[in-house]
Amino acid sequence: MNVSLKRNLSYHGRVIAGLLAVIWLGLLLATQACTPSSQAVSGDQQETTVGINVGEVAPDFTLTDLEGNEVTLSEYRGKVVFINFWATWCPACRAEMPEMEAIYQEYKDKGVVVIGVDIQEAKEEVLQYVQQGGYSWTFLLDTSGAVAANYRVVAIPTSFFLDREGIIKAVNVGAMTKRAMEAKLIEAMR
Repeated sequence: MNVSLKRNLSYHGRVIAGLLAVIWLGLLLATQACTPSSQAVSGDQQETTVGINVGEVAPDFTLTDLEGNEVTLSEYRGKVVFINFWATWCPACRAEMPEMEAIYQEYKDKGVVVIGVDIQEAKEEVLQYVQQGGYSWTFLLDTSGAVAANYRVVAIPTSFFLDREGIIKAVNVGAMTKRAMEAKLIEAMR
């Protein structure tokens, strides 16, 4: 009986340790996805398939802006587009907003469009946040989360940088500095 009890305790201890390791790994991955990241995916591929990977044409979408107007991504062909998926409750999103405003002010006359796609928040909440922050780029409301799902956004902020033909040139998960944003924009402007 003593040997059987030891075996059971040893087995249960290994199961509990394994579960704790899985939980810890899950928390570590979730935390890493939401923290600022200097890594980005980029490449020089020129494929013309529609998708969310570098080298693919970004999927088109139509969303409503804060004034109630419909905005379609493909209407910006001919311009470099910086799409940022975000939410007002996200600390990393909030941290990069002043940097995005600086980028917008510096590049808006150089054929660059900045689009903030808010995910599943009420218009009033987003409008208040944008006005209080003094942010002036284009903000769209993804009230259902369908566009974010189509772009496979699993952590915010997530940013896509499109060239003038709508081809994804870079993707970044996590908050970025102004310098990192500029590097991605320059890549998309080539």
